[in-house]
Amino acid sequence: MPQIFPPVSSKIIQRDYAIQPRHVNRVLGREFERNPIVGIYGLENWLTPYVATALHADQAVLVFKPEKIPLKELAQMIDTQKIMVICTENAKYQFTVKNIKIDKGGLIICSLPTDLYMVQRRDGFRVSPPPDESFKLIVGLGAAQELLTNVVNVSRNGLQLDMRAGVTEVSVGGYWHTCYFERQSSSSANFNLQIQHSCQGNDVARLRVGCKLYEPTTQTLKEFENIVDTISRARLMANLKKWYLDLDWWNG
Repeated sequence: MPQIFPPVSSKIIQRDYAIQPRHVNRVLGREFERNPIVGIYGLENWLTPYVATALHADQAVLVFKPEKIPLKELAQMIDTQKIMVICTENAKYQFTVKNIKIDKGGLIICSLPTDLYMVQRRDGFRVSPPPDESFKLIVGLGAAQELLTNVVNVSRNGLQLDMRAGVTEVSVGGYWHTCYFERQSSSSANFNLQIQHSCQGNDVARLRVGCKLYEPTTQTLKEFENIVDTISRARLMANLKKWYLDLDWWNG
């Protein structure tokens, strides 16, 4: 059975998880082109989900191919409401469909949902930042010295950065203190990083260093979450040039 993922309770879905209604068709249309696996859940019973493959999405309907769903149980879906969960490389999407129909070919047909939520699949999920030369990670080296680095990707609890080789010691298990994100004259709160791995970058003069947050504060956790969500939403809305406008710590 393909791997599917349960829904997130409506009690903990945050407002900023919602995709703007005018973008729902475009987002689902793009994701359906990859024919992802879909988990189909009852509104309350999540113990016995069904599995389908997403086939097509347009401005009116969504089409799914059921995977090993008995005909009797397929027929019982008609005119019901279900929660659909789609996991892609980017995120977990969740939406509720109404008035399900089954066509002559046994495909599941339903109307385009009015609400669509993009939920992080896991805490380690990483996003690549937009091509913004002003967005940097600053590493504090002590004695009032700082190292300017590039952000390769970022998750809710860590990041990978690109830096010049040889400018400072990089050892797995080591710590960097007083680090912060910077964009132009704005900066995030300070945080500490623990080095997890390192390898050569695109050339011998560069290093790729993977780090995780070390004893993060509540503010730091919120700021990392905000960065990941802001980049993800901007990419979905095709608005990467102005991605930073929703950063909590950007004061431009």
